Amino acid sequence: MSTPLDQWIARISDKEMPIFGKTVQAIVNVSEDDLASASKLAKVVLQDASLTAKVLKLVNSIYYNPARTSISTVSRAVVVMGFQSIRNICLSIGLVDSLVTGNAKDQLTKELARAIHSAVQAREMSLLMGDKEPEEVFVASLLHNIGDLAFWCNAGDDGDRLLDLIEKPGYTPETAQQEVLGFELDELSLGLVKEWGINQLLEDTLENPDKAGRRGKSVILAHELAEATEQHGWGSDEVKEVVKRVADIAQVKEDKLMLEMQNNAREAATIASVYGAANAAQAIPLPGKEKLQKLADVPKINEFPDPDPMLQLRILRELSQIAEKKADFNLIMEMVMEGVHRGVGFDRTLFCLATPDRNVIYGKFALGRDSVRFTEQFRFNRVVDPNNLFFRILDKKAELWVDAERNAALKPMLTPPIQQTIGLKPFFVSCIMVKGKSIGIIYADRSLSSRSLDEDSYSSFKHFSSETGMILTQRLGK
Repeated sequence: MSTPLDQWIARISDKEMPIFGKTVQAIVNVSEDDLASASKLAKVVLQDASLTAKVLKLVNSIYYNPARTSISTVSRAVVVMGFQSIRNICLSIGLVDSLVTGNAKDQLTKELARAIHSAVQAREMSLLMGDKEPEEVFVASLLHNIGDLAFWCNAGDDGDRLLDLIEKPGYTPETAQQEVLGFELDELSLGLVKEWGINQLLEDTLENPDKAGRRGKSVILAHELAEATEQHGWGSDEVKEVVKRVADIAQVKEDKLMLEMQNNAREAATIASVYGAANAAQAIPLPGKEKLQKLADVPKINEFPDPDPMLQLRILRELSQIAEKKADFNLIMEMVMEGVHRGVGFDRTLFCLATPDRNVIYGKFALGRDSVRFTEQFRFNRVVDPNNLFFRILDKKAELWVDAERNAALKPMLTPPIQQTIGLKPFFVSCIMVKGKSIGIIYADRSLSSRSLDEDSYSSFKHFSSETGMILTQRLGK
């Protein structure tokens, strides 16, 4: 028979926070794969337009990118920032997205503010202590109170009863939780962390806080600091005591550490706003009478991207830079696809590879709505479909603006298998060549939004196609 704790874990995973659960599983599955690459993680991120926009906003922020190296694509972000950094940014965004879509209450805002504040503080503490994986510490602190966050996301009547009980004499938060729920929220945190398999450091810290090493202490002390600033303010003895303990461990001066921690609070408020948690950003305590003057702009998210000439130029510049360095085929093609999809502005963009005999074309990677399904469906066989337009493009090493209404001669080549996969709406297609040999095609359309294709977009599409061929020849054709 399941316990109340088991029932809450199942309820949260299946109903309350399914968005976060799915994000966690997708990201964790990539990271647990011994053969996982930057390419696989980038693909997970790129399937979600909102996640893509927020990741790129964060990796170009001063906090994550103090050198301000311009990063315009998710694929390059994974390479430049590191697999673990992007993985943990994604987990953080997934958490916030799940919470801000719930029935937010003051208590949830308070818990989320504390989580983000403590995460930034823990990461900086771990860096002071010479930690080689500060992003793991960041996530461990962010999710340290995941049980509280998950509960307050949809607490309902239980939340009202719990708040009323805490106000009564003789009750602590822990005893009130036991009476209302039958367990403490710390137990729910540990249960969810184990269920989702998120972070071993966090699991160990929650199970044995008294035996925590330096990394676990960073998590615990960061939460104590965040709570002390909320309840007593930055000038309080309680905050000074936490700062002293951290200074003793990290062997730094207390006055210097206090200034750094105050600056960390400012960074945390800015990061919270980028995540989309504006209320939590305002709730993070800042030094003195400071207020968060201007929230960071939340990235504009369009399912169907508009053309962005400046983004096209940035991505083309980054592509030329990686051509001079070691970059694998997948990274190059994913950056190209981001440039075509997000830069030129299409509903769907897809790269197909041809088999060595060029008798089969199969989808390799796509962006846009239902991209995984679209990739799987985009597969054609010359033997059973000899008049197929895409094989003509391969053979002629051509690029084409396909519009059956404007050019009736193309319609017989839009065979039933093509029409079943993409319909009859206009699209752009171009052969990709390496050292004069056709290896595949790039496809792009605006059929889902019914936006029209135009000459400027076609010119940009062809430019990306030709640049791709040159880069692949330079890097892979030697």
